[in-house]
Formats: sequence, structure tokens, C-alpha cells
Amino acid sequence: MELNPVELKENPRPMPDQPGIDAYAAHLPAYALHDNRLDATGPPRPGGPARSVAGFDEDTITLAVEALRHVAAVDPPGRQLLLATTSAPYEAKTSAAVVHAALGLAPDVVAVDLRGHRSGATALDLAIRSGAVAALADLRTTRPGAPDELAQGDAAAAFAGGGDRAAVLLGRAGHTSEVLERWRLPGERHDRVWDERFTAEILATAGLDAARRALAEASLDTVDRVVVSSSNARAAAALRRALGGSGEDAALERATGFTGTAHPGLLLAAALDTAEPGETILLLSATEGADAFVLRVGDGVRAARRGPSVHDQLAARQPLGYGRYLRWRGLLDVQGPARPAAPAPASPPMYRRAGWKYRLEGSRCGACGAVTTPPGRVCAACGIVGADDPAAKVSLRDRTARVVSVTRDHLTTMPEPDVAIVVADVDGGGRLSAYVTDVPPADVTVGMAMTPTFRRLWTTDSIHNYFWKLRPWRDTDGE
Repeated sequence: MELNPVELKENPRPMPDQPGIDAYAAHLPAYALHDNRLDATGPPRPGGPARSVAGFDEDTITLAVEALRHVAAVDPPGRQLLLATTSAPYEAKTSAAVVHAALGLAPDVVAVDLRGHRSGATALDLAIRSGAVAALADLRTTRPGAPDELAQGDAAAAFAGGGDRAAVLLGRAGHTSEVLERWRLPGERHDRVWDERFTAEILATAGLDAARRALAEASLDTVDRVVVSSSNARAAAALRRALGGSGEDAALERATGFTGTAHPGLLLAAALDTAEPGETILLLSATEGADAFVLRVGDGVRAARRGPSVHDQLAARQPLGYGRYLRWRGLLDVQGPARPAAPAPASPPMYRRAGWKYRLEGSRCGACGAVTTPPGRVCAACGIVGADDPAAKVSLRDRTARVVSVTRDHLTTMPEPDVAIVVADVDGGGRLSAYVTDVPPADVTVGMAMTPTFRRLWTTDSIHNYFWKLRPWRDTDGE
């Protein structure tokens, strides 16, 4: 669905009597790491923790796009698009602007970055109160072999405020504590962490204070579900015990790792996936202080979920070897093929061709109806000039494509021994030549159904080159 700037201006999202969540989505990458032993001589310990792992072509921008495309495609956002992360691909440039372009949002939708470990809860709060759309996305990387390497993970969650189908806000409270717990200096890649035994008590105290005040504002003594997110595992465990949590959130965290700014959103999305209308939820995020939300689940919570459930995404993940993970993260320097680096994209053509590069737009011919990709002045089917009429642009990013030919590149500069490149016919018209991701190249076959996914192709001269790849279509893509 293309968002019309005029429609957004003339038909703003109506705000409900009570602030709340109108729609939500979560995105877990396709891979999971269960073992980080360099010298493994046997299988990993059964029941051990696992971490959610983003592919080598994913970052917080692409994770946010995957979560938000479900929400923004159905519910036109308000006046702001918020991106909360601690690992933005650019320092000085606004990463939310790239997300804005990939979603094809109207120019009057303001895109804003929020940074810091607490920014996920802040973005959720702003979305609930103002009707904005928020993406909470993080990609967590530690030094190889760090004690909490498997306890960190990658994920994204998206929320559209300005409605009450998913949940209504009953109470909200915050608590700020200046404590040196997790930090990273400019130019550093990995977080530094203070001994969690010292900071756990500080965060637990802040969390209990915020939770009690939020419950008092909601005029509740107890809730049906307790969801706790904390950058400190000891604090999270203490808060769950004190607040009477069931442990479902802890079980999910053990399967994904702590996903940084995305974690409160991921845990809330998982709770909403199974909650019944009328139930109450206490969401508590204890990071650099605490943020507490008391929510009542809305009657339209089932319709409010966009995209696959968290449980379905967990079940669909592929196991990942530790060596492959280290290569993807650039933590293991391996000699690749003697091939020049891909050229860096330039600013003027990226701006002029934004419709193709970010929105995957083709041009539909007014004479024969065929779709030309990339869009051009001449129809690829009938040769009529003028096929690049702006009014005839059509986005292919939400359509299914069928593979008609497969090639494997064994000289790729990507951190993989080979990648698959396909030509695919798009349902409704258009043909794409694209890299394939999230599937072994040997498993790509002619006739396979694919769907576009926004990814990072490569980085050259400090410029990230984003475009659309194809990944295998799943049954949950139709949700």
C-alpha cells in the first residue's frame, strides 16, 4: 500500500480517549547461535541458552524495516517515525531516514533517531502517547568468548500508537538512576559492562519503584501478566520474583538473548500474541533506571498483530555455526577471493533513483500494462516511450516472485563462500535480478516462491549500500 501525502494530511489518525497501541509486529532474524565454543569436541549442553543472530546483510536499519513494513503498510503512521537503537549503522546521519525511504512514507512524516539503552522504552512511550510509529531495533555484538555472548541477541519490534486495538495504557511511571552499568565510547564496537552484582540491586530498586507507582496510577494491585526486560540478568530475575512473574518472558529471553533496545518491545509483542482481551500486563524495563507500563489488552488484539508471531519465528530459525557467526560479524578475518571491492554508491543517483533503490518501484506501461524494472522511459515489453510516468509507478516490495533462473557466485566479496543470484518473475508483473538470502544457495531452485527483503549489500568508502534481496516465501508472510 502506497501512502499518499495528501491523504495523510487530510485524514490524520484519530486519537482515542486513552492512549494505547493500535498495531504491533516483531521481527526475529532467520538464525540462532546455540554454541560459542572455539574448540568444540561434542554437542552443546542440552537446554543451554541461544542467541538470535542477524544475517551478514542485516543491521538495525534492515531489522527495523522488516518489523515496520507490516505495521506501516496497513496503518498510515502519524507525524513521526521513531527508530530506537544502540547500534546505528551511521553516527552522524539519521538512520530513521533510510527506514522512512524504504517504507515509502510521505515526506511530512518526520523520521527521528533515539539512542541509548533506555531508548527502546522511550520510543514505546512516545508512540503510545503521541500516535507515532516506533521501531525498536538492535544488533548486539560482544567480544568472542565473552561470558554473556550467548546472552545477547538481535531483534526488532514495531508499534503504532494512536489506537486501542492491541492495548490501552492504564498507568505509566519512570525512575532515573545514573549508574555505570553498560557503556561504549565513540569508535568502540563492544559494550563495556560493570560487575552485574553491583548494579543489580540499583536497577531492581528502580524497577520496583516504577512498577509500584504505575500500578497505583492504574488503580491495580495485581496484573495478569508480568513482563520484565533488563540489561542486567540478576536484576531481571529479582524483579520477576518480586512482582510474581510467570517466567514466560525469561524463557523467551533464553531463546533469543537480551536484544537491547528491542527487548521490551519483543517481550511485549510475545505477550500480546497470546494474551486475551481484557487481561492486564505490567511491562517493566530496568535499564539506566526503569520504565513501567500497565496495559489492558484490547478487544482487537488478534487483528492488531501484523506479520508472524514471535513463536512462529522462533520455530522457523536455522542453526548457525560459531565460525560462520564470527565471519559475519567481522570478528574473524578470513582471506576471501582476490576480487576488487564493490564500488560505493554515489549520493546524486541514490537520490534520483530512490523509488527503485528504496521502494522497489517499477513503471507500469499505460499501453500494454507490463511492468518495467528498473523503471525506464521505454516499456521493456512493447517499446512504447513514456513508461516512466510517475503516476504509473508500482511497488514490488510486498509481492511474491517466482524464480526462473539461478546462478551461484563463488567469487563474492561477502563473508560467504558463495551466494545465489536469481532472476524472478513478480506476481502482477515485473522481473527482478537479485541476491538471495536466508537460505543455502544450493537449496534455491527454479519455481521457488520468494519475497523481497530490505538488506545491506556491502559497505565501501564508509557508505552502506542498501537494496532489496529475495528470501524464501513463508506461510506466515500472508498474515
